[in-house]
Amino acid sequence: MTQKFFKGDLVQVGAMPNYMRYFDGDCQAIVYGTYVEMCGCSSEADEKKYSLCILPKGSQSSWYTEDQLTFIAADQFSLLPENHYARKVFEAKRARDQAG
Repeated sequence: MTQKFFKGDLVQVGAMPNYMRYFDGDCQAIVYGTYVEMCGCSSEADEKKYSLCILPKGSQSSWYTEDQLTFIAADQFSLLPENHYARKVFEAKRARDQAG
């Protein structure tokens, strides 16, 4: 495994090149997962493409490359909108872990 970012990581998205100008850039986002995790492919290049939840709007966008992202902090699902499914799952898991 060679991926650099993991589910729940808060990242800074850099400026987008012209060929990706329709992607959100210069913003923060939460990592959903890699192409490999979400689509089942297994190439090394696919481990370096990420699906993100763009903050603060909570929309999903894919496939950003590793070199367009900078790590800020791990496990930041609490930054997602309150009704976002990934945030609810993270909070339920955290509650279970704290109760156990």
